[in-house]
Amino acid sequence: QWWEREGFFKPEIADEISHRGRQQESYVIPMPPPNVTGRLHMGHAMFASLQDVLARFHRMYGQRTLWLPGMDHAGIATQMLVERQLVAEGKSRQ
Repeated sequence: QWWEREGFFKPEIADEISHRGRQQESYVIPMPPPNVTGRLHMGHAMFASLQDVLARFHRMYGQRTLWLPGMDHAGIATQMLVERQLVAEGKSRQ
């Protein structure tokens, strides 16, 4: 509760921290959604952990940090599943 009360989970806190007159940069990292297959694997856990560490690291250095959810990275897997569904319906993507 203390962390929330002090505002440490708000990116604006970076503006209030003294940086000895330096202009602080922003840090943004995209968080990809799960694959369209719905199957999560160790790669998802590993990259989510790494992104969390990077976001916290930059945050601790006073940078406005945004961990942005929702970037599509599963285009090939999505296409494969959609094409399978079309074939099952007797259709083609052409």
